[in-house]
Amino acid sequence: MPLYDGLRAENDDTAAVRKDKRRTAANLRRLRDAMKAHFHAQFGEVEARRRGTLRLATWNIREFDSSKYGERMPESRRYIAEIIAQFDLVAVQEVRENLSALKDVMRLLGPDWRFIATDVTEGTGGNRERMAFLYDKRRVWFRNIAGELVLKKASRIKHPSDVRLRFAKGIELELPEGTQLESPHSVHTYQRSGKHRLKEEAEVKLPAGTWVRLPDKASLVLPAKQVVELDGEGGVVLPPGDMVTLEGKLEVDLPKSSFIGDALQFARTPFIVSFQAGWLKLNLCTVHIYYGKGNIGLKRRNQEIRRLTEMLAKRAVKDAKADADTFFVVLGDFNIVGKHHETMKSLRTNGFDVPEALEGVPGSNVKQDKAYDQIAYWTDPDGPDKPPEQVASMEVVAAGVFDYFDHVFRTEDEPTYAARMAKMQKDGGAEEGATPWKYRDWRTYQMSDHLPMWIELRTDFADEFLDEVS
Repeated sequence: MPLYDGLRAENDDTAAVRKDKRRTAANLRRLRDAMKAHFHAQFGEVEARRRGTLRLATWNIREFDSSKYGERMPESRRYIAEIIAQFDLVAVQEVRENLSALKDVMRLLGPDWRFIATDVTEGTGGNRERMAFLYDKRRVWFRNIAGELVLKKASRIKHPSDVRLRFAKGIELELPEGTQLESPHSVHTYQRSGKHRLKEEAEVKLPAGTWVRLPDKASLVLPAKQVVELDGEGGVVLPPGDMVTLEGKLEVDLPKSSFIGDALQFARTPFIVSFQAGWLKLNLCTVHIYYGKGNIGLKRRNQEIRRLTEMLAKRAVKDAKADADTFFVVLGDFNIVGKHHETMKSLRTNGFDVPEALEGVPGSNVKQDKAYDQIAYWTDPDGPDKPPEQVASMEVVAAGVFDYFDHVFRTEDEPTYAARMAKMQKDGGAEEGATPWKYRDWRTYQMSDHLPMWIELRTDFADEFLDEVS
């Protein structure tokens, strides 16, 4: 149960502050009742089954925390803590460089809760995000093993476009006389700040004979054994003029920032941590798979998922021989398009599969029509269903997705927050006359644009063990 310090009205509170506290308390009560009803629908008597199970969740908490739509309000952090407290172990994605919001949520969760997080992932694709696990030490314990996954050179992700050059400051083209560039068909755009922007990549075919000016800091490389004419001063005679033709197997060395077709690591480094609850030992790997735009982005996304299952399956085979009661689980935001899409098929490779209990649950995006978030576990496709030395098993008791927007930051609550939204937008530096923030967007930066997905795992296998050894 989270801490509720600071909710009781104080003598020096203004009328507005007292009203906010009463409203927050009422919302917390409604949220608690809703979550009890959510789990009660799955289990009936909740407390009776809690003695021998682990409730495991994954939740992408949107930009946790950034100031894009203003920082999260204290009441939002209370709701987040209330939701997390209903689980035993939660994998959290999109934790940002600034840990103040996470630490405040941990304070609200109380002294029995711990967290372990990665450093931020550098680079454009990494978005300076962290991966984190939050857990109740009364229900689960950290087995002192944690690490980030890095692909071997031979297994790295190939850029789907093979070889491309990036021109950071634009590009200068000289087209053959009488030709012109033609726009591709069916260009998809959106508007932001009064300007049309491309939703995805648009490929424009260049006519034969097009000249391209290379970026600054490019070099001409003369290979070894090239026949040259010396200039008498220790140098090589190079042709004069501004239109130069050279013969031989020449090369051009470009700035590293220009080349994007090289083998790649994961855009955001997956995080694997070992936990134990009862008899069940879990190696949990949380991910936030690359999204990207268009077909190129989709191909890279698909590769990341396949490389992940391939890498973890090799590790799982080795670990299963050492300890049959250790299980590998991948969970997080896979950016899977749909339950029957190629991206889901990629997750279900190398022995990984999604629990049957998750098949019937809705999507975990706000509209609940996407399959972005998933939980999958590894079973040895070549081994027996249950090795003789294995006591525990991956037994999923129940599963679900919880929609908190039915209970806090509801659609009908928009008038309550209208003035606060406007103030936060103004305090953030919005210009006079700027388009007002939309409530449906703002509330996802107070809570998230993802809903928590969870499974319940059995952890007590004492009866089976005693029956076997006796």
